[in-house]
Amino acid sequence: MPDISKAASPRENAEGMAIVGMSCRFPGSMGCEAYYQSLLSGADLFSPPPRERWSWCADDAVVVRRMGGLDDVFSFDNALFRLSPREAETMDPHQRLLLEEVWLAIEDAGYHPEIFARRSTGVFAAIYNQDFQFYTRAGDWDEISRMYLAMGSAHSIVPNRVSYVFDLHGPSEVVDTACSSALVALHRAVEAIRNGECEQAVVGGASLLLEPSRLVMLQDLGLLAIDGDCMPFDRDSGGQVLGEGVAAIIVKPLARARKDRDFVYAVIGGTGVNHQGARSGGLTRPSAAAQADLMRRTYARHRIDPETIRYVEAHGNGGSGDVSELLAFQDVLPAGTPVGSVKGNIGFLEAAGGLSQVIKVVMAMRHGVLPGTRSHRHLLEDEALSDEACRILQADTLLEALRGEGKQPFTVAVHAYGLGGCNAHVVLREPCSIARAGMTEAALPLLFSGEDVTQTAELVERFLLWLAEDPAVSLSDMAFTLATGRPARRHRLAIMASTPAEAATRCRAWLASDRAERAEGHPLDDIVRDWLAGGAPDWNLHLSGSRIGIPLTAWRRRHYPLPPLKGGASGEVPA
Repeated sequence: MPDISKAASPRENAEGMAIVGMSCRFPGSMGCEAYYQSLLSGADLFSPPPRERWSWCADDAVVVRRMGGLDDVFSFDNALFRLSPREAETMDPHQRLLLEEVWLAIEDAGYHPEIFARRSTGVFAAIYNQDFQFYTRAGDWDEISRMYLAMGSAHSIVPNRVSYVFDLHGPSEVVDTACSSALVALHRAVEAIRNGECEQAVVGGASLLLEPSRLVMLQDLGLLAIDGDCMPFDRDSGGQVLGEGVAAIIVKPLARARKDRDFVYAVIGGTGVNHQGARSGGLTRPSAAAQADLMRRTYARHRIDPETIRYVEAHGNGGSGDVSELLAFQDVLPAGTPVGSVKGNIGFLEAAGGLSQVIKVVMAMRHGVLPGTRSHRHLLEDEALSDEACRILQADTLLEALRGEGKQPFTVAVHAYGLGGCNAHVVLREPCSIARAGMTEAALPLLFSGEDVTQTAELVERFLLWLAEDPAVSLSDMAFTLATGRPARRHRLAIMASTPAEAATRCRAWLASDRAERAEGHPLDDIVRDWLAGGAPDWNLHLSGSRIGIPLTAWRRRHYPLPPLKGGASGEVPA
């Protein structure tokens, strides 16, 4: 069990929090890099509603033509998570997919889940979609399956299942503030770390469309764009476009991330939440004054100068609330501050939406280009809104063009408001560059370990597939991550190499051999020999380099569809 006495000190927390791992599946993409590239290309990522999921409904009453859908929400590797097929089939797909994204985010951070769990870890899951409840009531489940449904369908179990499967011992909470859920979950995670409740945190969000009643309800309320084109902040917008998504990020104190030699995607400079109270005159009507007040309080608490905000990734869903956001920004930020919204590309992802915003800007910091806002043409009109107050970023733009004078880290704000009045604001900044170790001519050990030679060989094969995609990766980073981020099993292999190319050659040579040797390449020093003999040297003392994501998991997914309904097909949308 983790030692909670090792929680970060106030001094460590004062430097801010770091995002050290990410994973996502959003419309048109799997993974953060694919997602970012799809935004840069300005691709149309909308598709027809997934009627095959509710083929039992003869007349679903859906008239919207497009939404931001995921291609496959029913495949799941139950064996990886030690779940029986029977239990897996009774789990809400939100639970299943979030488990996978958390695993991928941990791996992206450079850790095997077993190593990651050694620190007290909180789990904060944003979810509010109730679609699976319909299938728990109307599905044709047998007696054994019904025993699992209580755990498979309860929202409280979503974070609890993550904590259980990964053996995590910090807070484990659902966050449901409607549209702002993901950013509120991120705020809750940051505060839990600051307060010593955990040393690091997983923040996840999931939203899927499993049956049509919610889509029809939003459509009948006049909130959705019938043509399926989301136009953020546009005077001619026809409404919102619903989307699906699942994502997870890993957060820890920046000082701790540096000590652990983690790759830092971005620094969380500050977070804040509030409720609008009765200011707007309606429970579901966003309040510009409340959003502006939240921004001021967040900046004051974290000593952030509004003048340093170079861009805002806004909620901007093409609905009536767009004007409230712009009025809030006009009230607090310098005139002309660029504003954008990813919803023009992928739609409104509900509980997962905030993470789609965060991952977009974090990837932009990594690559140096901020994707433009798709489908914005003409700024919406309001008598209180100045044309010069905010500038909608329509084209892909170099960060250098937005940075301004000086060498300050590029700083952005991410903003969201919830249907019931809960607002959230997050400030992110790019990390300071760390001096990298130079090229080494000395051979470094690349360590692989499985329960037997077959498992070790599978790890080597997957390593080669990954290395082929990025052959320029640092050898010292590979060596450090493999040595410190993965558990040592019974069968151990050391590949000695002085360049990535040599590493690939030696890996292939070992795979082509009889695999009897425990090492490939020379020279072997005493530390490597000790490890091969079953020892546990502290590789932090012997290897330079930083932690990187090396995906070595073999995914063996099975298809777990929604159940048939009792008594066969129905011709109506569920009430």
